[in-house]
Amino acid sequence: MRIHNKYQLALTTLIGIKYQLNIVIVGANDGKTNDPIYCFAMGRLGATNILLIEPNKLLLPYLQSNYSAHPSHQIANCAIGKEGTLTLYAVKQEVWNRFQPAYAIGWPSYRAATGITSAIKSHLEKALMDQNLDPDSAIDIINIPAKELKTLLEELKWPTPIDVLQIDAEGYDNVVIYNSNLNYTRPKLIYFESHNMSQEKSKSLKQYLSEQQYSTYKVGGDSLAIDSRINPTCISLNAIASMHTVIQSIYHVIRKLFVVIKGLIEKGEKEYT
Repeated sequence: MRIHNKYQLALTTLIGIKYQLNIVIVGANDGKTNDPIYCFAMGRLGATNILLIEPNKLLLPYLQSNYSAHPSHQIANCAIGKEGTLTLYAVKQEVWNRFQPAYAIGWPSYRAATGITSAIKSHLEKALMDQNLDPDSAIDIINIPAKELKTLLEELKWPTPIDVLQIDAEGYDNVVIYNSNLNYTRPKLIYFESHNMSQEKSKSLKQYLSEQQYSTYKVGGDSLAIDSRINPTCISLNAIASMHTVIQSIYHVIRKLFVVIKGLIEKGEKEYT
């Protein structure tokens, strides 16, 4: 039995209601590898507008290539954050081939190394040391323009409110959300990486999202925030997410029960023989 990912289920529900989605990706990387929305967007070329925000300019050719067949995509080379300049810490290009953790088997050689680019230096240092690489010689410093999401959308004349905001910012996701002007952009779905945030930051972010009228659900090591205002679309999305949580819990209970029953049967067979 396969339990469908809550985010994918919410996306499918949302496009079934709205038929046309405006999607913003912050930290797009190459747009494809290990990206939960790529197949969804590419399978609905006429029903999705997608803005891909990626601060590392070395990734832009891969991003452009992977989305070249999408007729309504746009790429922005900047960061989302407090207006000004943001310092990012990245793995040097000459080290990319040496940073190949187990989780990245089958990925392009550049993907794992560029995927840990972060505004938090300690995050990158730990990842490099876990692969026995010296952070002092492997880290590059990148200074890039940072903008609030509202500012960027207005510059690009991007339609608002947006429907989906997906974030992968390596521990900086909370800052991205705080600078996404939720009262203005008002995404129905916010999907972000939460396992790289401290418990304190996660708690503060969840409280902030609640104050902005979002309900937050766990999706593995990530989180999904759904607009909880009283309207048919939001009610449907939250109902689907809640049902998924209940079904998932029942499924795990049944699996555990099956293991116990199987063990008892095997034990009985051994005693009988």
